[in-house]
Amino acid sequence: MKDHKYRDFIAWGITAFITIVLCILFFFAIYKLQDLHAFGQTISAILQPISIGAVMAYVLTPVYNRVRRRLTSLLTKTLGRERLARRLASGGGVAASLLLIILVMYGLIAAVVPELVRNILRIVASTDVYFATISDWFDEFMAQDTIYTPYVQALIDNAGTYLNDWLNNTILPNLNNYLVNLSVGVVQVVVAIVNLLIGLIVTAYLLSCKDTLCAQSKKIIYGVFNLPAANLIISKFRYAHQVFGGFINGQLLDSLLVGIICFIGCTLLGVPYAMLVSVVVGVTNIIPFFGPFIGAIPSAFLILLNDPLKALVFLVFILVLQQVDGNIIVPKILGGTTGLSSFWVLFSILLFGGLFGFIGMIVGVPLFAVVYSLIKDLISWRLDRKDLSQDTRDYRSLYAITPQGYEYRDPAPRLVPHRSGDIADSAKGADPQEEEDDPKSAP
Repeated sequence: MKDHKYRDFIAWGITAFITIVLCILFFFAIYKLQDLHAFGQTISAILQPISIGAVMAYVLTPVYNRVRRRLTSLLTKTLGRERLARRLASGGGVAASLLLIILVMYGLIAAVVPELVRNILRIVASTDVYFATISDWFDEFMAQDTIYTPYVQALIDNAGTYLNDWLNNTILPNLNNYLVNLSVGVVQVVVAIVNLLIGLIVTAYLLSCKDTLCAQSKKIIYGVFNLPAANLIISKFRYAHQVFGGFINGQLLDSLLVGIICFIGCTLLGVPYAMLVSVVVGVTNIIPFFGPFIGAIPSAFLILLNDPLKALVFLVFILVLQQVDGNIIVPKILGGTTGLSSFWVLFSILLFGGLFGFIGMIVGVPLFAVVYSLIKDLISWRLDRKDLSQDTRDYRSLYAITPQGYEYRDPAPRLVPHRSGDIADSAKGADPQEEEDDPKSAP
């Protein structure tokens, strides 16, 4: 009895100690928030090659698995040694995955860079024509000697004075700073290229040892947690992998199709810079909801410099293409991968995009879908413990839940008794309005 009593005191003491430590750490985190943010950015910059390699390895996993399975079957029949065949097949899968990502990068560079350089040179060469056109229009306008002529002349004089002051007081004194920033930008580009090359090496290592890493992770989980908790954790990780894999691979395929359709459409419509704008629209289409607008606006501006009418045609075409993509292509490819409504998709993009920038806009939807699923399961578990319905439709016109049952007022008051925690059948007529949400999509 004494041991049991002391054991309770020890447990309470440890709990109090852990609580105090957590409170101190929380206060320290709030007080040193800027320092922690700077430290996090430093760690993120150091581990950037690992992050790049992990993302590429995750995206290339389906390619690696398929090639490895095919090669394992083929080499086993040819060599007759299964272990050697698996090793060779793993190396072949890694080589095929790296070759694919290198070809994709080369294709994007070969499609964008020459076209971009060509268009920049064309715009620079046409600058004289633009200025001559504006000058002729201005001379013609000033020759008319209308009531607006003095105002225009005054505006030009003020603009010239402002430009002169801006050059002398802002540009020239800060020229050294601009050169420093330019050199920093060049260094950042070099660092990005180096990180990408290291990321390719990390990708190869992660693909070759991913099975071992997965096995070690399961070993740790089963060693730390009891069996029900460990099985639950692994099932949630499996669900997260399913959501992330399906969403990211589906978005990549959808962006590829949108880019191809955009190129074919722009070519048929005679839109200039067809290859460049198609690549921009296809790449930005990876971002849900906002991607089409992010890619279409600069592309339309580029076309506007060449042909204003074609810019309007391009915008109409993009609008039609995005409607087709959102209503036909995306549902066919992604289906109900995330299980989120349109509002939560927009919410997740804004939230994670604001927190993590461009990467957050891409992974925000599947990440929020996983969090949403966890909250939904928690709420369902709590409702089940209270013997309450888990069907969202049962709560649409609900006024109160009393010991006697579920009280509805739609429009007349009525009472639906408890029926072993599930009143879905008896409350079908609780809400006369149309069912807008799937029960699975609401926690």
